[in-house]
Amino acid sequence: MPNKLVKEKKHFLVIWPTIRRDWVSTFYKLEDQFRFTFIPSTFPQEPNFADCFECRYWSEFSSVQELLDEVKPDGVIFMSIESGLSMATNYLAQKRGIRTIILQHGIFTNYKDYRNREKLWRKNSLARETKDSQAQKGFSTLRFLKKSFIGTDRFKLLSIAIYTKLQQKVGPYWAAKHLPLSIKKANQYICYSPFNATIHRETDRVSEHEISYVGSHELMNYLRKEEPLTDKPFYLHIDQALAQNSFGEETVSREAMIGFYQKLNDYCLSQQASLYIKLHPESYKSDWLPKHDNIHYIRHVDNFNQIIQSALGCFGFYSTMVIPAVYWKPTILFKITYSGLQESISEEFNITVLNFWSFDHMDINFSSLKDKDGFVKRYIKPDGVGEDSLQKILAEFIT
Repeated sequence: MPNKLVKEKKHFLVIWPTIRRDWVSTFYKLEDQFRFTFIPSTFPQEPNFADCFECRYWSEFSSVQELLDEVKPDGVIFMSIESGLSMATNYLAQKRGIRTIILQHGIFTNYKDYRNREKLWRKNSLARETKDSQAQKGFSTLRFLKKSFIGTDRFKLLSIAIYTKLQQKVGPYWAAKHLPLSIKKANQYICYSPFNATIHRETDRVSEHEISYVGSHELMNYLRKEEPLTDKPFYLHIDQALAQNSFGEETVSREAMIGFYQKLNDYCLSQQASLYIKLHPESYKSDWLPKHDNIHYIRHVDNFNQIIQSALGCFGFYSTMVIPAVYWKPTILFKITYSGLQESISEEFNITVLNFWSFDHMDINFSSLKDKDGFVKRYIKPDGVGEDSLQKILAEFIT
């Protein structure tokens, strides 16, 4: 009796950095249903948290045509479409009838938020370093793009060149909003929630029928009730890499961050409680963090949800993890510059936001979330979203 034919998995090309585990974790949950081939970077980099998948690199190909011919994807998934390589792949895949997706990987807010931040960041030197590094290894983005665009499509090179120059001169979000190129627009945008899709509406001019909502699988895990820790009382600060990180961005000085930690610790001491600081992964190796017997730094933990739920209260800025903190515990946020997430949480749910630069530890007065259902719908899981929503959308997308 002949063997039954096994249905072949649909195959996605994934243009996606893999140097952080949380960026790749969504794909681990889908590997039984789909096949993924990653392009994380021009050349191999460490760490690579997608090494359990097939990984290819831009430097292995001479053009987008060669890439698509060899990999033969049913669809293409992008974290973002901002580089010339991604724009060319998006356009030429669509031209072949291969549909493309932008899949969100974290909490996003609005244009005003990101525009303010990019004014503070100095990305040009990093971009030059990346270009120089590629050139030293023999890879030329321009040569790759010239071979990718054929005939009249070569006019796309001018658009990409202008866009790239504006990115470097003014900023990536400014360029995205003021020069919304059709070659960088995906067929579909898979977002956590309508709030999280705001940035795509503002920059890529995305309409509602081009957006699908799946909720945040990462944050859904934080809705699970945990057994409390039996340790001594503590407050938890959820930190961000504001003074030092691998992207070369500095929002505040180290001295200002040290002063901030000390003020939080003063409050905790007045409450006879410890201060736990959950460091951002970019800060794990920082050697300038203040030392005090009452301050305990947390790096990688297996169950951060349990730590959040065991705290007396939480502090934070505007990272994704302030959302489960607000959901479970009285929380105070600190404003450094404008934050769309802080604005939304404060106005919609009446959570206190203090000025990072001028607050005193005596100003700390916690408030708790009252409308938990409304909070979940806005930031974590919209109505109608199930645990398998992303799987269903991907399956339907390429049928």
